[in-house]
Amino acid sequence: MISTNPAVPALGTHPFPRIAALLEGITPSCGGTPLDLTIGEPRFAPPSWLSDALGARQDLLGKYPPNQGPEWFRRAAAEWLETRFGLTPGAVGLDAVFPTSGAREALFQLGLLADATDGSRRLLAMPTPHYAPYRAAAALCGLRAFNMPAEAAHGYLPDLDLIDEDRGPRTAMLILCTPSNPEGAVAPPGYLRRAITLARTYGFILAVDECYSEIYLGEEPTGALRVCQDMHQEGEGDPFRNVLVVNSLSKRSSSAGLRTGVVAGDRALIADFIALRSYIGGTTPLPNLAAAAELLADETHVRAVRESYRDTFAAADEVLSGVPGYRRPEAGMFLWLRVRDDEEAAVRAWRDAAVRGVPGSYLGPEGWDGSHPGKGHLRLAMVHGARETAAALTRLVPVLREIGVVAG
Repeated sequence: MISTNPAVPALGTHPFPRIAALLEGITPSCGGTPLDLTIGEPRFAPPSWLSDALGARQDLLGKYPPNQGPEWFRRAAAEWLETRFGLTPGAVGLDAVFPTSGAREALFQLGLLADATDGSRRLLAMPTPHYAPYRAAAALCGLRAFNMPAEAAHGYLPDLDLIDEDRGPRTAMLILCTPSNPEGAVAPPGYLRRAITLARTYGFILAVDECYSEIYLGEEPTGALRVCQDMHQEGEGDPFRNVLVVNSLSKRSSSAGLRTGVVAGDRALIADFIALRSYIGGTTPLPNLAAAAELLADETHVRAVRESYRDTFAAADEVLSGVPGYRRPEAGMFLWLRVRDDEEAAVRAWRDAAVRGVPGSYLGPEGWDGSHPGKGHLRLAMVHGARETAAALTRLVPVLREIGVVAG
């Protein structure tokens, strides 16, 4: 069936159906165990006690989850944000945070929120490449995507100079991702400070996707709310003005199936967001939220999950060091390999090494200037254990050398 909605073709084909079509009918010719490194689905186990925590509150299944989330969950989320990001106790009030069904729902619905704020603002600025719901938030909410290339020359972050005196007043929302998917770049405090200043100068929403904040290889990434607090002057009102952050337990706690995320920040925007959800739903079941509250109060399992990722990236370092095009990311769960032809690289990786990866050009459209920073890259999700990942990457090395990986 062909869609008659003009916004649907504007989305383009989602990356994963494109990968399936690209690799259809190809049988790996090597003897290794096939490994799917396409989707960023955590394979490291959540804490063993999670199932008990989830089952302990089945009595809550008879209740509708409130749109703003129960008070006890909002308190747990606020306390985690304050502790993790070094905020003053009480800085994130119960009116500045609420739960969502994972991050994807929230990131899409932000487009509806942005569309409702000011009809004269039609630009939704975002990095490219990016997580597909970003562009869905524009295409399906009546906004126009402004794709800002995330290139090596700018540290794999979009150039904020593009939000200038012309585009700034026309911008409804700017979405940033830090640590970034797919590049694994971390926005430094000065970069976030400038983005916040632009949002306040021109009056748009700054939405910061921080879903990978707990998977890092060096120092822990700074959060946007902490930068807001550092910028705040006594008497200026809401310290989080114009800023919303999105986070999730999917990566932090290896609990993607729990479908629990968090949005926090500007209190007026939070109130509008909750009002919007009164009509469109998307609330998380209360037993899930009860289990999620326990996860947020525990950092032991988070450290274990992070160490598992570090072991996997250490294995990648050992296998791929010296291979042109390899770059160790700062954070996140992906390798972003530079290659000559990303579709050819994906085909050969599967056919000759039994490794499924994502062509970078599938992860976002061209930038506003016609450049395509995703093109010429292969994304690999480091979501499996160190041993099986090392075996797969070892098979991949001769393939990468043969097809002419270029220096990154």
